[in-house]
This record gives sequence, structure tokens and C-alpha cells, in this order.
Amino acid sequence: MSEPLETVFEALGAYWSSPLTLSIVAVCATAMGTLLYVFLSNARNAKLRVSLLTGFYVLTVFFWAYVAASLFFCIANAGRVAYTTMGVRDAAAMAVLLALAASLILSYLVWRFAARRVLNKLAPRPLRDDERWISEYVTRLAKFEDMKPVPVLVVERSEPIAMAVGGKHAAVLLSQGLLKLLDREEVETAIAHELMHLKHHDAEFKVFSTLFSRILFFDPFSKFFDPAVHREREYLADEMSGRSTGKPAALATALLKLADHESPPRSTWGLSIYGQGKGIFSRYPPVRERVQRLLLLSELITSK
Repeated sequence: MSEPLETVFEALGAYWSSPLTLSIVAVCATAMGTLLYVFLSNARNAKLRVSLLTGFYVLTVFFWAYVAASLFFCIANAGRVAYTTMGVRDAAAMAVLLALAASLILSYLVWRFAARRVLNKLAPRPLRDDERWISEYVTRLAKFEDMKPVPVLVVERSEPIAMAVGGKHAAVLLSQGLLKLLDREEVETAIAHELMHLKHHDAEFKVFSTLFSRILFFDPFSKFFDPAVHREREYLADEMSGRSTGKPAALATALLKLADHESPPRSTWGLSIYGQGKGIFSRYPPVRERVQRLLLLSELITSK
């Protein structure tokens, strides 16, 4: 074995056997385990489950970024890490800082540019005069939810699409196909669903997690928990839409109509209110379960 390669292996051994490095890994593992335990023990609290899974997902992103940064510093400064007292400590500190910096930079880039890319791809238009009621409804609902009003734009496509884009160019997008398919109450609940995504920053998270899932293609956690987070966020947006409009049954019928209609374009999968996919790797919960929850919420609201 060549001397440089031997030095790298010695650096890796010294680094990953260091109490400091093991402590960082142990803290990450303990935090993730705690979040999962609380998640599994709270089956019906949608808002808490979203927060817990999001925290877990963020920790996995940080963990793998930390591992990658650690490998970089161990290789780049192998002699110092392997043979000096401060080498491991400095490498661990720089790995943590680099992992945090990478997460923050990518988060900013998603917030700054992702929405504009989606808008450019779908080329939506402003509302026409006969569609102004949509803007008025969004203004009232946003005020009720203590949110800033966002523009509603129409996509000239026959497929039913309702989606939110966040970040600097936040907006709600509706397709002509959706406006023709759904009645007014159903459109209102679909819009409320998308506003709830904006309120809880789901739109930014969807793009952010998609980007990291591609970067961390080897990460088994992201393959399982990324879609799990999205399913919980859909449940939460359904529930909050039903509560804010008082018409969860209308959203249930809207989902059933969407499920019986043609699927939205592939470019909107994971972003629109409804999409294809089943099982633990789907970003969408089963339509049957979503409808059942909404109808149960409708019964609770009407029984008060």
C-alpha cells in the first residue's frame, strides 16, 4: 500500500474512532430515534407528525452532509488528522460547519430560484375578468388565516392541476382543466388546500427535499422518509383546508373527481393536489384514506 493511501486510512481510523466524532454521530442517532418514537406514538396529530418527520428528514440531510464533509477533510488533511492531536477536532468542527453551510446555501437557492423555474415551465397567465372571484376569495381566506395574499395564476392545460409554488415568487396555480372539472365550492377547497401548503412552507420543502433526494441518492432514509413527510403534509393541508372553509366534504368530492380523471402531467407529480403512486414510496396518501378523514371531519363540524 502506498504511503499517501496508508495515511488516508490512518486518518479515517483516527477520525471515526475519536470520542468527539462518535459523540456527534450518537447525538444525531439519539435525536432521530426520539423523533421517530414520538411520531409513531401520535397517530392522529397531523401537525405534530409533520413537524416530527420534517425534523427527522433535516437531521438525515445534516448527517450525510456531515459524513461527506468529514471524508473530504480526512482526505484533504490526512497527515494532520492522523498524526496530530488537534487534527481530528479541527476536521470535525469544519465538517459540522460545512454541513450547516451547505444546507443553508441550498435552502436559499431553492427559495430564490425554484418557484421561478416552475412558473417558467408551466407558463401560467393572470386571471381573466370572469375568474376574478378566485382572487377575491383568496384575499379573504388569506386574511382569515393571517397570511399575505398570493397571486392565483391559470395554466392553460386540460389536465386538472392545483399546486402552490413558494419562495420569492409564491403563487397558487390552477389549470383550466381543474376549473372545468370542479364546481365552485370544490375549487375553493382546493385553493384552501394549496394556501395551507404555503402557510406551512410545504411548497419550498417539496422542492428542497426533491433536490436533496437526488443528491443523496444512496441514502435509504430519504427514500423512505421523504415520501412519508409529503404524505403527512398532504393530510395536514386537507385537514386545515376543511377547517378553514368549513367544507371538508367538498374537498373530498374534489379528490374523488380528480382520481377518476386523467392524471396531471409528470412535471407536476409531487407538487399538485393529486398524483399517481401507491405504497410507502408514494408522495401522495391513498385517496380513500384522505376522503375518509375529510368526511369524518365533516361529521365533526356539522355535529357541533
